[in-house]
Amino acid sequence: MYVKINRNVCDHQLPICERCLGKFLANPMGYERQCFEEIRDDGSETLTLDIHTDTHDVHLELNEEQRKLLAGEGWASFVEFAVPMFRQKTEHPK
Repeated sequence: MYVKINRNVCDHQLPICERCLGKFLANPMGYERQCFEEIRDDGSETLTLDIHTDTHDVHLELNEEQRKLLAGEGWASFVEFAVPMFRQKTEHPK
């Protein structure tokens, strides 16, 4: 499955964002949020996430074990930059 997320269209704090993505990772076929720009069944066993946050783009390819780990730990601890706790909502590009 492929999922494209744009965190810039949502003004929730980081802990809420991580909990929201965690719910999706635990149940990918039954959860969708406003920051999801694309969800596509690509026939792969791997879950591919492209996350855009602030000026950063994150690409993650997760097997089932990694998906469960990320769901519990939160995605921000798996990236190589400091994800701000608070942020301002920006307009969704057209």
